[in-house]
Amino acid sequence: MELNGVLEGLGLKPSEATTYLALLQLGPSPVLAIARRTGLKRPTVYLILDELMKHGFVARVPQEKKKLFLALPPERLKEDLERRAETLLQALPQLAALYKTQTAKPAIQLFESTEGIIQAYREITGSSAKEILSFFSIESVPPEFQIAYKLFTDAFKKRGIKGREIIYTADRNHSYIKGVKNLPGYEVRFTTAANKFFTDSIVAGNKIALFSFQKRFALVIESEDIAKSL
Repeated sequence: MELNGVLEGLGLKPSEATTYLALLQLGPSPVLAIARRTGLKRPTVYLILDELMKHGFVARVPQEKKKLFLALPPERLKEDLERRAETLLQALPQLAALYKTQTAKPAIQLFESTEGIIQAYREITGSSAKEILSFFSIESVPPEFQIAYKLFTDAFKKRGIKGREIIYTADRNHSYIKGVKNLPGYEVRFTTAANKFFTDSIVAGNKIALFSFQKRFALVIESEDIAKSL
């Protein structure tokens, strides 16, 4: 596991993650030793240590003539994450109220990068929809977007979302079809080569997602009447 990436995912800056990991390995250390281990300049290390102390991840060793700094136990990261999650939960009703004031007009999101398109798939499969409807051709999905198969399989299998799909494929024993076709609440129909699809089109609750693999973009529209029509 790439620990720097994990810590950055928790909100630490790259230099903060590097410094915290260095202190975990070094134990109580002066700034000079930390700078040597991380390759950062001493003034920069002082600033980083100040930020880590504010977050409660680093402390100064008391009763030492020489300034020594100590990484506090990694469990502090979990405590900090839980504290932030609790703050978000308390603010959620107010945030939701602000969001609802915008529902009179459709919310439209455009995703154009590879990661953006994958994020659009995550948004659809992670929604609160009770059923996902889609039509697509398996052969039209580029390899870099085939993570979507796992996202949909998990949504149908682990989260119990119902699924109805119209699929064109020359391989009806494709691993995705084999993984979902016998799940309760899932239904698939196949179309012929004369009626195959060139995009991926999905309806999930009040969201519609349209994926163009040739032009490399995904469009997510949140609109109850359009979703019902489709």
